[in-house]
Amino acid sequence: MVKRLENRQGQRKEIFLWLGVVAVSMVFYLVWYWMDGIILTQDAQSYIEMTSDREPGYCTFLAAMRFLFGGSALDAAVVVQCIVAALAAAAVTSGLRRRFGLGAFGTLSILVIQYGVTLLNRFVAQRRYSYYNSIETEGLCYSLWIFFFLSILGIVYDHSRKSAAAALLWSVVLISIRKQMLITLILLALSLLYVGWREGRLLRKMVLAVLLGTAALAAVTLIDCSYNLVVRGVFTAHSGDSSFILGTELYLADTGMADVMQTQERRELFLEIMRRTEEQQYNIAYARQDLPPEMQGRFLRNWQVIQDHYSMSYDRIKFDIVMPVMREYQEKQGIPEEARQEHYNQTANAMMKELLVPSIPNLIKLFVCNVIHGMITTILKVHRLLNWAAVLIYGAYAALFLYLKRKNVREGLGFAAAVAAAIVVNVCFTSLTIYPQMRYMLYNTALFYQAGVVLCIQWYTHRKVAAE
Repeated sequence: MVKRLENRQGQRKEIFLWLGVVAVSMVFYLVWYWMDGIILTQDAQSYIEMTSDREPGYCTFLAAMRFLFGGSALDAAVVVQCIVAALAAAAVTSGLRRRFGLGAFGTLSILVIQYGVTLLNRFVAQRRYSYYNSIETEGLCYSLWIFFFLSILGIVYDHSRKSAAAALLWSVVLISIRKQMLITLILLALSLLYVGWREGRLLRKMVLAVLLGTAALAAVTLIDCSYNLVVRGVFTAHSGDSSFILGTELYLADTGMADVMQTQERRELFLEIMRRTEEQQYNIAYARQDLPPEMQGRFLRNWQVIQDHYSMSYDRIKFDIVMPVMREYQEKQGIPEEARQEHYNQTANAMMKELLVPSIPNLIKLFVCNVIHGMITTILKVHRLLNWAAVLIYGAYAALFLYLKRKNVREGLGFAAAVAAAIVVNVCFTSLTIYPQMRYMLYNTALFYQAGVVLCIQWYTHRKVAAE
């Protein structure tokens, strides 16, 4: 009877804590909307207009807001994003508190770190606004990522089938909002393989990971094609997926690669694209032109200079050159409007494949530059001094992890390892397909420092017990 009463009191305490964090968090996130209003980002209009190169998730979300709230749709969208952010902050705070038995200090630290990323973006970063009151996919994805990651922890710690199903659902939702979230399938597979290894059923979990990944991709494709059928009357996926890698290849290319184009059409398009990129100095040949001659050939040593130039050029190649060149060609050839999306997809995909092999040497070098940049950007801002600080922080994280493992204090190691895996997967995947700018890297920033807090608390507790 006493135990039952204690359980009820504990449950009430958790409920009151959760409600309290939700209330405080709603005030915290909504205050930026009250101060700054709606932030229309560079990509906002393409989501509002539901253009063919955008995934269906966020476009549908904005369309639903228009249907429900009319002229106040964008205000409603931002308010919903802030509410979801508050729920995510409460979920990660209460979830980590329960899982690791955190006290008041640990619980407060988790919540403050969750807020900290927003404060840094608002007051320190160049953007100077909260992502949650902006019209862009991150306004939703940052919050939904938290729910996905908590499901991953449920798989890792509890070997829970419900958590696996929840992770699969969140994965489909996230991928439908932005394709970068294909990393969720990699993390889901890794967590299942870990459980299989722990249970001695690795092959079974490997098969399950393949089945769930296939099911998720099929669901995402069906959602994508169904959305385009409703919006554009064509049962097809959105355009532009191939142009992610193509944009990088064009950044690294030169006119001599025109010989690899297997049709006259693509050869002409490629040469026109290269003419315009060189005219605007958007390709890699111009990345190191301001360096002394003796430094210009050192690719990896100049990773930051190259990365800065690449990140500046990438979107301009895609949006200011590739798309206009394609559109002009389609108009010149009289390709009807309803067939242009399919023509763009086919042409971009073919060019991407043809340029892939000759681009590989420089793709590898650029990938390494991107990975260095992405690993630093995940936890700090890229800066000559902060770059070394990032190395020290990662080193301390790894040292603390190994120390606790050696002392057999394993409660927080699964969390820390899952965060590390998420960072590496996100950085590597993003570096392969696009460039690791800050907003693509922030998904794991708070989680990294929250895992660090958990490790530090467990280290302190172990040392205190050992001293007694």
